Amino acid sequence: MITVLIAGILFIAVLAWARANTHIVQSGIPDGRIVLQDTDRRRPVTHPLVSRRYGVVGKPDYLVATADGLIPVEVKSRPCPSTGPRSADIMQLITYCVLVEDKFRTRPRHGIIAYADRHELVPYTPRHRETVLKIVSEIAAAEGCAPHRNHRQHARCKRCGYQPVCDEAL
Repeated sequence: MITVLIAGILFIAVLAWARANTHIVQSGIPDGRIVLQDTDRRRPVTHPLVSRRYGVVGKPDYLVATADGLIPVEVKSRPCPSTGPRSADIMQLITYCVLVEDKFRTRPRHGIIAYADRHELVPYTPRHRETVLKIVSEIAAAEGCAPHRNHRQHARCKRCGYQPVCDEAL
């Protein structure tokens, strides 16, 4: 009787593990150790990645340490367009690659955009990197400074993941 009970519990545990593993694989998150995640609202917000050298701040949804190195993953709730990833989504992901390269001193080979219906591997090329840095430079030249806070809500600032690097936090 106890043997049957133990076998039943073991079977259920293996089934739950297999289902969870299938979900992770389908989500586009590569196999590896999650170094950073910003999608679970039940957990405290992680600090953003900051590059003072380039004047860029951001948080990928996941940063995964894999056999291929650190891989940023951006999760999108909408499906991928039939023409392929949106250029804005690609630039967002490449910006995360720039941040990873600057902060961890290791160059990601690629990043992943995990759309609702499929995931797209985006190579981190020198051309992509230069495009993002050019855009950052153009924004800095056009604005002359970082965007300003547009509220006076202390609670909003307190929950903000950018508070540690914000010069205007309340």
